[in-house]
Amino acid sequence: MKKLYFVILLLMSSASYAQETDLTWLNQNAVSLTSYQSKLKQDLIGVEVLMLGEASHGTKEFYLEKNKMIQYLVAKEGYTQIGFEHLDTEFAKIDDFIQGKAVDLTATMKNLRAYRTQEFVELFQWLKAYNDKNPNRKVAVFGFHQEGFYNPFTRDQLMTDEVVKVQNATKAKVVLWAHNIHTAKNKTMPEISAMGDYLKGVYAKRFFNIAFDTYEGSVRTMNWSDDNGYTFAVNQLVPVEKDSFTWLFGQAKYPDFYVRFTEDSPFALQTKKITNIMVGWKVPFALPTTIGKDFDALIFIKRTSESQLITD
Repeated sequence: MKKLYFVILLLMSSASYAQETDLTWLNQNAVSLTSYQSKLKQDLIGVEVLMLGEASHGTKEFYLEKNKMIQYLVAKEGYTQIGFEHLDTEFAKIDDFIQGKAVDLTATMKNLRAYRTQEFVELFQWLKAYNDKNPNRKVAVFGFHQEGFYNPFTRDQLMTDEVVKVQNATKAKVVLWAHNIHTAKNKTMPEISAMGDYLKGVYAKRFFNIAFDTYEGSVRTMNWSDDNGYTFAVNQLVPVEKDSFTWLFGQAKYPDFYVRFTEDSPFALQTKKITNIMVGWKVPFALPTTIGKDFDALIFIKRTSESQLITD
């Protein structure tokens, strides 16, 4: 009995020490979201395709942080193509607005579903204003999903092909907006090859991806029924598991931070869970990830809230 107790105590001590080591590395390498732009600039040297994930399609703070990042990348780093995990035909209409055509933005966004939010209105308006001021270096948006791309075993390859077509045709630096599960480079989270894996195969070190995670708050989800069509709800995030990356990130010295995962980091081989909310509100609410292999970097926002839908 004493021997069993000793083994249990030893295992608990080892786990505690590992968490302390992980947290120490995190606190030494994380940069507050109030001042991470110079670090991001350095990390993106040589990158042609940047993919921004998100732990949900209904989180206000993810959207706002991506907006700020895209504005910086467009204005300062020369990114001119922005792709979204949504129908190409719908984003062709949004692009008309951004290019200065006489388009009613609110009406054009009618079918954007989870992206039909005030945060996206602000992004599209900013991009249009940028194009108005920079007619010789205009930005364009596109959707890399198409009708028919619904087979989960082929969808990510098909969406990757659309991105590669755009990048080959324009020779532009590209930003992509999608869920974390599509962004992952390793197979731990999606269980099959996702866009991140395929894009890594095409662009190697010219591809860079950033996951987004959160600890607590609320999220907007979307459901479909034959009677009511698409409906939206606000849900409270479930408490995170203590033995998870999300819990560890929540203990960092910065509540909101950016961190680059290096090959020698303690996160390069570990597999634990991070927040995962699909479009609808259903379990699992967290998924395992070998985070240092799945993603080049992470943006963590400790407390988040639901996205703000626009209405007619």
